[in-house]
Amino acid sequence: MSDTVVGNYFIPKGSHVVLSRQELGRNPKVWNEPYKFKPERHLKSDTDDVSLTEPNLKFISFSTGRRGCPGVMLGTTMTVMLFARLLHGFTWTAPPHVSSINLSESDDDILLAEPLMAIAQPRLPAKLYQL
Repeated sequence: MSDTVVGNYFIPKGSHVVLSRQELGRNPKVWNEPYKFKPERHLKSDTDDVSLTEPNLKFISFSTGRRGCPGVMLGTTMTVMLFARLLHGFTWTAPPHVSSINLSESDDDILLAEPLMAIAQPRLPAKLYQL
């Protein structure tokens, strides 16, 4: 380990550096319109694959470096499969009292400003779900 300079900041050997995951994703020097929901930013340009790892530290989903999550591919694959199964298996609607769904984030963290409420109805007849 040795002293280093990152972004014109001198970091002495042995320093503890804490990164804000939330602010990395909202840095206007890195992202155009950082507060606008644009999932296409994470699509690789030559394919439909989604990239949730970023060597230039524009964002950190699974930590980074030698202490990065060893299960990043497993976690990403399982999350995508779960989401696909939920979308495929159910018909989703807003509750009767909800006129629109608000997906804006709270100002304090990465949670939604309002709880997400949705009604999930099985897409196929009930008899097909019985063993």
